[in-house]
Amino acid sequence: MNQNQQGCYAEYLFASTAMRNGFNVSMPLLDASQYDCILEKNGSLYKIQIKYISNTRVKSIYNKYSDQCVLRRGCLTYETKYVDFFAIYKESLKGFFIIKNKKQKTIRLRANGPYKENFNNFALIS
Repeated sequence: MNQNQQGCYAEYLFASTAMRNGFNVSMPLLDASQYDCILEKNGSLYKIQIKYISNTRVKSIYNKYSDQCVLRRGCLTYETKYVDFFAIYKESLKGFFIIKNKKQKTIRLRANGPYKENFNNFALIS
């Protein structure tokens, strides 16, 4: 798959997984939004930006291997008023890390890293 196909795959996989977790899902018709979908549950709305991490590995400063994801749109970070959460699909684990948007520029994700509790944890979206 090329990068565009990977992104589309992650978006539709996330939408179907969110529905299995009790969310209603809406997706914008245009590619002009900073978010990829909106989740609704119990009357609350959450704007989600979805990313895809392929099996490319990056060596971290701790001499361990982890995957890095860039959380920027161009050179700007995603504003918290436009994106509430990131859903980052990690190909090697076949699942999503759910990360609250704190205007991070990049993030490194490992199965046993600091975000291990965020893996496929849709309960964090609230």
